[in-house]
Amino acid sequence: MSTGVRGVHIDLPSKPLLQSPSMLDAKVWWPLFPLLLLIVIVCLTWALVLAVRGGHDPRARWLQVGAFTCYLLAAVSAVGSERGAVSANLHRPFSLATQLCLLLALVHHWRSPRRALRWLNAAAWAGILADTALHVLMVRH
Repeated sequence: MSTGVRGVHIDLPSKPLLQSPSMLDAKVWWPLFPLLLLIVIVCLTWALVLAVRGGHDPRARWLQVGAFTCYLLAAVSAVGSERGAVSANLHRPFSLATQLCLLLALVHHWRSPRRALRWLNAAAWAGILADTALHVLMVRH
């Protein structure tokens, strides 16, 4: 369809925009999930290496070990739930434990000169929250 006002022609779509494929369709957004997983794994691994090799205090090391271990368990259980081997809710406690470790690590490093650990933990937490938000949006749609 074409409409014109004083010589200007604008082509309008023949199908209304509300009937077009959904932007929250899983086929559109599925590549983000492995990317977010990669971002979180890289940030947690890097922070773990910095905490262990950097000679930081034992609390910093244990918080990083806890966050990495809990996230690894969450990722493995999430993959298992997608294959139908375990319950779909099994990964949630591990994810919450990871977020708690990251929050405690951020509080622990907040005023310390270890800016790298702060940024890496914040980036990992942001990746986890983005993954959660994307899941919620796709399920509700």
